[in-house]
Amino acid sequence: MAVVFPMKELPQNTVQACGAVWAETSRLLLPGMGKLYDAFYPAARSWDVEIPTPFGVVLGQADPCRFLHLYMLARRFREESAAYHVRDALAEAGLEKLQAAGDILVCPVALDGTNKRLEGHIFWHMAMANGVILPDCGVYYAERKRSTVEPGLEKVIESYPAGYALCMVTLEQREDSHGI
Repeated sequence: MAVVFPMKELPQNTVQACGAVWAETSRLLLPGMGKLYDAFYPAARSWDVEIPTPFGVVLGQADPCRFLHLYMLARRFREESAAYHVRDALAEAGLEKLQAAGDILVCPVALDGTNKRLEGHIFWHMAMANGVILPDCGVYYAERKRSTVEPGLEKVIESYPAGYALCMVTLEQREDSHGI
């Protein structure tokens, strides 16, 4: 996953900036340790892209091409994860339950513990909406404390990578160790 940081509050020295980004990333990830994932560490490689910098940090000003490539891959991964959780939640709930409420589709379901897969998909969306860092969230905006932001901020980051840093992190989760 990629954690996005604005450069404005980071040290000017590259090594110090990388260390500061990793320190803040660790601080963000520690609360989920043992609950949402079992280990985390700087990624040396993400989505088949090598990360040759300290602590898995890519500074947009130092390597804008790698930054943008990884940022776009992280966003695509987030969108694919969201689509997966929507698709499987609807499959578990049953498409026949969909109802129109004006311009909104509603799918009433009972979360009574009888369908753990359905609950896992719904809880994923609820956690994402509440800014929880999940192993498959793809990208997390540290300044906003969430994985999704308004499209305007995404465009700003795309058009001005020098103003941002990415910390590429590997989150490990044992299979079915967290009930999802």
